[in-house]
Amino acid sequence: MKLVLLDMDGTVLMGRSLRTLAHAFHLEEALAELDLEKRKEGLSEREVAMRVAGLFAGRSLAELYSVFDGIPLTPGASFWIRRLKERGAKVALVSDSWRPLVERLGKRLHVDVVWANDLELKGGRLTGRLIPPPCPQSLPSGCRRHAVCKLHALRTLAQKFGIPPEETLAVGDGPVDVCMLREAGLGIALNPKSEEVAQAADVVVYGDFYDVAEVVEEYEEAHNGKGSRPGVLS
Repeated sequence: MKLVLLDMDGTVLMGRSLRTLAHAFHLEEALAELDLEKRKEGLSEREVAMRVAGLFAGRSLAELYSVFDGIPLTPGASFWIRRLKERGAKVALVSDSWRPLVERLGKRLHVDVVWANDLELKGGRLTGRLIPPPCPQSLPSGCRRHAVCKLHALRTLAQKFGIPPEETLAVGDGPVDVCMLREAGLGIALNPKSEEVAQAADVVVYGDFYDVAEVVEEYEEAHNGKGSRPGVLS
């Protein structure tokens, strides 16, 4: 595979960045209220993401980093990314979290590119304003309800690097990853959070990135160009 897109929260990281930050800054009650409002009012993920960013207005990036850096990597993540890079693949972290956090992890893991929501900063502190990446009108309407359209990320990065769809691989665990998993040449649901996510993938892995590496290696050895579906590994 020549282009690999990796979800961050719950995939490359064992925790979820914004939930961890909310816990650290005693914002869990505010998040719970937002979750309740989302269910009652049908708020989109993008609307919720905008509101969540507002909860952190006034915080500095240094404060965020001090918490974020403590979230552990999923076992094998660093190893597998290093192996991919050694084989010449382009690796992207694609997340509906915040760009400064995703970039920080991306530098640590030496990925090629990140795709995430940006944050407005003034005087080194968050204003509370979220700046989502583009989501063209030509994409399915449901894409614009997500905080980040990972389908657009996949198509844009494949075009940027000149990589055909069949040479792309995506790994994710949540609903926002579904379109990316379906579109990729090989979609892997790693410890999927729902049946919808599992059904969107070509292969489901219950484990870590050592298991993902094994699945991908077996897939590439057996792949005959006809899109065979490896199944489930646990």
